[in-house]
Amino acid sequence: MAVALIKDAGIPGVTGRAQSLHAEIEAAGLPFLHRFVELALAFHHAVRDEHQDLVATIDWLRTLTDTGDFAYFTDIAHFMAALPLPGPSTTRWTTNEDHVSSAWRRLVQAQQEHLRAGN
Repeated sequence: MAVALIKDAGIPGVTGRAQSLHAEIEAAGLPFLHRFVELALAFHHAVRDEHQDLVATIDWLRTLTDTGDFAYFTDIAHFMAALPLPGPSTTRWTTNEDHVSSAWRRLVQAQQEHLRAGN
């Protein structure tokens, strides 16, 4: 599901596949899964440097996590794109926030390198 979107981040067709997954999630009555698809989509948009799409995805992800469950997904989406957080994070990371942010950004850069190499 979302794992395949992450693996394919940056290649054409990911957005359409995400929309199909959202429809399947609705049909299955498992709305909590939407947030995982949106996080994968945020990774895709960060890899492609699609700033406007990424901001829209982050906004939707924020709505999906506004109960507090998985709220750190919005932080991660910001980190992947090297965007500043809109305010102080409520997440308590196991290491400092700069380290976490850098790690997520490096994943995006690694996928960009992977795609540039033609893999």
